[in-house]
Amino acid sequence: MPKTSKKKAKKRSSTNRICKEKQLEKFDEWQGVSPWDPSIGGDGCPRFLCDIMVEGLAKHLRCVGIDAAIPYSKKPEPRELIEQARKEKRVLLTRDAKLLRHEYLITNQIYKVKSLLKNEQLLEVIKTFQLKISEDQLMSRCTKCNGRFIQKPLSTEEAIHAAKGFQRIPSCLFNKNLEFWQCMDCHQLYWEGTQYHNAVQKFIDVCKLSD
Repeated sequence: MPKTSKKKAKKRSSTNRICKEKQLEKFDEWQGVSPWDPSIGGDGCPRFLCDIMVEGLAKHLRCVGIDAAIPYSKKPEPRELIEQARKEKRVLLTRDAKLLRHEYLITNQIYKVKSLLKNEQLLEVIKTFQLKISEDQLMSRCTKCNGRFIQKPLSTEEAIHAAKGFQRIPSCLFNKNLEFWQCMDCHQLYWEGTQYHNAVQKFIDVCKLSD
């Protein structure tokens, strides 16, 4: 059998490498229509799926009111991630270069986050997808599970009852006449204490909402 010349093998290898680089470049810069765009039947509400490499970004997105899910399992297969994103009409956010080469990817389904720090990642996603963030949206989602809060706040008495056997509410809050908010999905309770106000101010500063 004739042997492949070294020059041909080198040329083929170089061609394959260039093709792979072009495929990666396709996901580096977002172009086209997002899955939630009304022009293709979406509801106009941005949705993201953050893989394990950018899981911290998911919490930051939730803090500014954006729907950001994480994988169903702790160690999902690439095809499972891609299928979850497709099924829920989400853009998959990742820093995993291997995932970008997957054969099951479709156009406008994945974006490679360039930044390393969570605050910078948040600003990158906001800018790339032209997300509109307002102060009213801050802390409007459960940071634990991504769920929405009940429409009507709970009184202290109602919150204590709801938290029984599930969550501890510090006794120092009992006489402060606070309003409590409960996640409709995981039932986690939140209240507007020091931690809440610090978080709101943090994201006002990060997103430059006061400018």
